[in-house]
Amino acid sequence: MQPMTQRFTQELRKLERDSHDKCSSCGRSFHEADTAHAGYSINGAPLYVGDCCEAHLAETAARYYWQPRAYEIPEAEAPLWRYMDFSKFVALLKDQALYFARADSLGDRWEGAKGIASNKSKWDEHYLQFFRDGFRNPPPGADFNISEEQIEKEAQRLLCELGAAGEHDIRTTYVSCWHEGNVESEALWRLYCPPQSAGIAIRTTFSALNVSLGDDPSIRIGRVRYIDFRKTFAGVNDAIFRKRQSLGHEKEVRAVIRRFEPSEGLGILRPVELPQLLKTVVVSPFAPPWLEVVLRETMSRFGVHAPTAASELILEPFF
Repeated sequence: MQPMTQRFTQELRKLERDSHDKCSSCGRSFHEADTAHAGYSINGAPLYVGDCCEAHLAETAARYYWQPRAYEIPEAEAPLWRYMDFSKFVALLKDQALYFARADSLGDRWEGAKGIASNKSKWDEHYLQFFRDGFRNPPPGADFNISEEQIEKEAQRLLCELGAAGEHDIRTTYVSCWHEGNVESEALWRLYCPPQSAGIAIRTTFSALNVSLGDDPSIRIGRVRYIDFRKTFAGVNDAIFRKRQSLGHEKEVRAVIRRFEPSEGLGILRPVELPQLLKTVVVSPFAPPWLEVVLRETMSRFGVHAPTAASELILEPFF
């Protein structure tokens, strides 16, 4: 078995992301407990393969047990919306960067939660047993040779570290939230751009959002899954893509950046290609009449050209 070099190029990271569910050589689908191998062929081309094609690797960067992706990826042309106050749009034009809010500043105290507090003892016991079993049944070549008392002490230590890691994650994870939908949402207009305010919505697509952010594999973009925390837990690695069922109307797609340490402020700016991102800029149905003209003038002043449109919600009915 080849040693792992831990050498990852941007191209290999992209291949891991794009071929996550199948071997990039033969197309065989992965299943839980399969081993995935990331590395390079003899001519240096990136490979992401299963045991079926491991022999094609001249260098192994890493191997690990395959797990399903923590989130679902929308279709390339899935329409995404971002509702915002006009002042925030001006900041986007000025900075040429998309703001990612720190997860613990999003206003939902359940961001990054694993479950409800009354079920924490079940969570703790599951992971304590997992850690105990790991010490009692070490992999081939490892011999911990420790007492049951030491095993229990180490299991408790690892459980504490797991909890601390969860708290750390929400302070080092940054999120840009988008709504997936074929049409405008009156509820979201009212929430983010209420009557008498000046607001707009950016309409884009999943593919355009990804490309505008540089097609960067370190930025995870996917659908949020809404779960009943009374009956289930969010996983250690997928909690940032889990929210309460009561928020299901959001139909959220989020872009997520994770860092090792918190930033100084409550968010970070990520450079974005605005011509790629801005498919249409829609004026709020509650905005004052002058906003559409000011919107066009403001975009022109910053050298940004994108289609603008009035909200469909201003159309008049007949009876």
